Amino acid sequence: MTKRRTALVVLGDFGRSPRMQYHALSLARDADRAVDVVCYSGTPPIDALSREDAVTMRYVVGCRWRWLTRVPLALALGTRVAAQCAHLFWILMTMQRCEEMLIQNPPCVPTFLVCGIVCRARRTRLVVDWHNFAYTLFGMKRGDASATTRMLKWYERTQGKMWGDAHVCVTKAMGNFLEKEWKIEGARVVEDRAAERFREAAREATTPEDALDRFLRGTHENMTKNKPRFIVSSTSWTPDEDFGVLLDAAVAYDARKRAKGDHASKSYPDIVIIITGQGPRKTMYEKKINELALEHVAFRTVWLDAADYPRALANAHLGVSLHTSSSGLDLPMKIVDMFGASLPVAAMRYAVIGELVQEGVNGVLFADATELAAMFAKLLRGDERLTLRALKHGAAKWGEQTWDDHWKRCALPVFADAA
Repeated sequence: MTKRRTALVVLGDFGRSPRMQYHALSLARDADRAVDVVCYSGTPPIDALSREDAVTMRYVVGCRWRWLTRVPLALALGTRVAAQCAHLFWILMTMQRCEEMLIQNPPCVPTFLVCGIVCRARRTRLVVDWHNFAYTLFGMKRGDASATTRMLKWYERTQGKMWGDAHVCVTKAMGNFLEKEWKIEGARVVEDRAAERFREAAREATTPEDALDRFLRGTHENMTKNKPRFIVSSTSWTPDEDFGVLLDAAVAYDARKRAKGDHASKSYPDIVIIITGQGPRKTMYEKKINELALEHVAFRTVWLDAADYPRALANAHLGVSLHTSSSGLDLPMKIVDMFGASLPVAAMRYAVIGELVQEGVNGVLFADATELAAMFAKLLRGDERLTLRALKHGAAKWGEQTWDDHWKRCALPVFADAA
């Protein structure tokens, strides 16, 4: 029998979207679908996807006409969007018909309109996966009250409701918002969960000092002798993560340790903070880091691939999340990965973070740099290892259910119902 086909549309760097990569694998393996991934080229996907025969990659090509650099910005942007729409439409209309299409939101432009028209024309069921809201992300740049932001909100709400035949979302709060505010009913909550490779890394973890030794290269020699604590954070370096908070906390911690003198080595251990990720604000923050005159805190900004990243998390002492969410309704994937690797988290406090981080159970919450510095002093000191160990146990408990288990229970019915 011919397999049912599912198109998965990501108008972004698919290799940097773990959730959509996991969806593709689960559709192929657990729902027995042939999966056509339509996305931009960029970061290579995880190895498991590259080896999966049921998954086919199809790339939307951006508009690279040289003359666009010599015309007004509005005309150039309009031309690029029109070319993008045309190429996406052509790919979706000419490839083999799919019974259903799963799209990532955001972005909603041009995804909703193009995919909606194609799905109606080809009698394809459209499933929307709500990660966040495009209008709130845009509002961080142009202001929530701007005319463009308000128009984008109207477009996202009306188009999402018009074209979507089924909906999934990342938090209970987002599901409630969709139902009460936008009248989009029946959105099924499919939480982000870590892949099995994070659990494997946790089982294979050694000691942080051994596993992360290469990150100490170039660090003060005395820090190596003092067996520093390792903190890991990952980021896309976007405006919804204020890394100035982490830098200010490092400065405060460093000043506190220097004030205590040499006898504070056990109460205030040295810290190495590893930040992994790529994004638009990385260069700006690296410049700020290089200007800091710290003696007992060292920063490393690196790119860790899909194999190294789980091992780094599993062998660290503490994870840090500075994500606050433009909508206040989504949750950071980085914390999910940290819990999958049995790593407790210090997370920025905001409205829905309690759906993921239980304070005192699997992590701690902070509101500013002063609180974060106090967390470092409390959790990383020698006589508080039992507290950190208890949080590690809580993180491991939460991470026991992997993406595969959760997807079969929560997402598979969405596609099984259409079979």
